[in-house]
Amino acid sequence: MNTLSQSNSLALKVREIHAHFTANKSLWLMFAGLALMFIPTLWSLFAGNGLWTDDEHSHGPIILSISLWLLWTRWNETPDLQRYKPAPALAWVCFLIAGALYIPGRALDIIYFETGAFVWLLTGIVLMSGGLGLLNKLKFPLFFMIFMIPLPNSLVGPITGVMKLAVSTVTVNVLAWGGLPVARSGVVIYLGHYQLLVADACAGMRTLFMLEALGILYLNLVHHHSILRNIALPILIIPISFTANVIRVIVLSLITYYCGNAAGQGFLHGFAGMVLFAAGLLMMLGTDSLLRMIGRRFHGD
Repeated sequence: MNTLSQSNSLALKVREIHAHFTANKSLWLMFAGLALMFIPTLWSLFAGNGLWTDDEHSHGPIILSISLWLLWTRWNETPDLQRYKPAPALAWVCFLIAGALYIPGRALDIIYFETGAFVWLLTGIVLMSGGLGLLNKLKFPLFFMIFMIPLPNSLVGPITGVMKLAVSTVTVNVLAWGGLPVARSGVVIYLGHYQLLVADACAGMRTLFMLEALGILYLNLVHHHSILRNIALPILIIPISFTANVIRVIVLSLITYYCGNAAGQGFLHGFAGMVLFAAGLLMMLGTDSLLRMIGRRFHGD
């Protein structure tokens, strides 16, 4: 298809979506209400010391951007929008759930209630636009948005503590095996005359969420038919995330030991973060390739 044909096809689809919204004028009001409600929420997430400005939650805007892009793309690819009938009863159920989350979330500054309300409200708009048929077409982008919701510290804290201890323990054992003068006290690593604290950012929760999201996105885009791969890969991302974080802490420890504390906490600290995601992504793709070979060998997938 040449560029002119693609432009004409896109223009035709945009006109079809516009006609669908024109026939359902209340949709414009719902999207306007969505924007008015959640622009302050987005501002609080980005402005000042908002959650999305720190390392632990920096994946949030990435997840939101990918979700909205997928939502628009798949809505745009949906054939014959006029044949999808709205489901107002189900839509209002979603609106009520969104309101029950948004009102206390906004009043009491519970940000995970606010962001969760966004997903429910958008789901309600989809149901009001095309009912269960359209929701079935757009279910993945809406589900994917769940990964942008910040988790409460009461849930993350205990898990993070356990992961920090495990990461520091494995790191010390690996460095000791390499002949380095290393010891550990809790989550503090003593390497030579340096002390390194395994912080929350190195504990794996951010990596786990990001890699889990990337893995599910990858499976959705490639459309695997193998049940083994679709179930096993998301589960195996948990040990992959842990291993990637161990690699990061080992890299930072070696940088600090050989180049000094300034190097370990400076630019190379950020570089170690890139190593973490690169290692995690490569291990995820390698694991998927292994699962594919196993599937072909035993199941013919």
